[in-house]
Amino acid sequence: MSNQLSPQHVAILAELRRGPATTMHLIRRCGVICVSARMHELKTDHGYAIGMQMVKVRDRRRHIVRVAEYRLIHRRAGKRA
Repeated sequence: MSNQLSPQHVAILAELRRGPATTMHLIRRCGVICVSARMHELKTDHGYAIGMQMVKVRDRRRHIVRVAEYRLIHRRAGKRA
């Protein structure tokens, strides 16, 4: 894989720089369908430290569901975007 960030990676990072974001938020705002795969790439291929925790939210039918919430922790030194 290229060391260059894809447009999806750039969009996700822009959202995470604004604050924590859930999977559904990133799908809606960035148009990224497979958020977990992009997070894995950002961590392993590009050196970003991204935290994840499961949080409870209400879905559109008002049911309580658990989704991943991601948080940008920091960028590892020595890596270039």
